Amino acid sequence: MFLWLSEIPAARWSRSHFSGRANDMLLNNLCESFNKQLVGARDKPIITCLEYIRDYMTMRIVTVKKMQATARGPLTPQATKAWDEIQTEASKLTVMMVDDVTYQVKSLRSQCVVNVGDRTCTCRRWDLTGMPCKHAVAALYNMIENMYVGPLEKWVDEAYWLDSWKKVYNHQIRPIPGPDMWTPSKCPTIIIPPKHHTQIGRPKKNKKKALGEKKKVVASKKRKIEEVQELFSAGGRLTRLGHEKSCGRCGGYGHNIRTCRAPIQQ
Repeated sequence: MFLWLSEIPAARWSRSHFSGRANDMLLNNLCESFNKQLVGARDKPIITCLEYIRDYMTMRIVTVKKMQATARGPLTPQATKAWDEIQTEASKLTVMMVDDVTYQVKSLRSQCVVNVGDRTCTCRRWDLTGMPCKHAVAALYNMIENMYVGPLEKWVDEAYWLDSWKKVYNHQIRPIPGPDMWTPSKCPTIIIPPKHHTQIGRPKKNKKKALGEKKKVVASKKRKIEEVQELFSAGGRLTRLGHEKSCGRCGGYGHNIRTCRAPIQQ
């Protein structure tokens, strides 16, 4: 892994080397969340799968628009929650003005330099997320005492604004009639489904567990057996759960005295 990453510039995969304005949303999280919703359509034919996705996206757009209708404030609900926490932390910092745009912000264990003109902070959180960090908000509090800075939310990147969120979902997926009303295709080529070969055994849908996961399952089963044994032994009875029973006639395993085929000794 180290050799593989060493061949790739750090600016492409390390957050410490990122530059420019961005936000803290991870693309792979969005893809995984969307992929999770398609579990019921993965093994369906292509048209059925596409219809499943269309229905899901239609319901999602409607659900988000209902949330947007109840949202209040210039920022999205999640951004508003994060913004309130940042403002609370900023009220505990000490600010020293250097010039019109440069401020030194100090806490008990750290000290940062904020440049309001460039919208940067040495902690780099403002640079990477687009939302002013606690040092920047503390500097804005100091600016309010000397000049008009307008609403503090205007210093937040537009990606977190409620209007931007509404623009993302400012569309609709139009409904369509059922397959019985579709216009027959005039394509001369007939698409034949691929040959189906029934695999041996029952089809598996569950995830294949790795070696480490198998060990956890075995340990969990042993733990449950020990708990049941402790429960019965506490009442004066010892359970045979987890122990292989032996035959009372021949002493063998895998059967009992009723199914024993050993000859009866006289």
